[in-house]
Amino acid sequence: MKTTFDLPEPLLREAKSMAAQQGRPLRDLVAEALTEKLSSTARLQARARSRTSEWKAFEATLIRQPDGSYLNPNGIQDESYFADVEAARTSGPAWPARDPFASDR
Repeated sequence: MKTTFDLPEPLLREAKSMAAQQGRPLRDLVAEALTEKLSSTARLQARARSRTSEWKAFEATLIRQPDGSYLNPNGIQDESYFADVEAARTSGPAWPARDPFASDR
């Protein structure tokens, strides 16, 4: 099918140059580029739908609290999570000891 559209001049020059280097018509290069872009977008959308459905499945296991927060009744079963939290806690800058009842002034 024949169609007409405007392209920025530098982009058109680069596309023509690439098509010439590859020894093929510009229309083939443009068709390939559009095909790649459309399939890439479709893959990203499918991945986003998958993540959304995974979140919805996890969210269904949570209990919503009156303050709007969520409670996970199953807890966290991943021991590496606790190791990471402990590593972050111990590797950070040490907070100076302070008397919570002392005046800040």
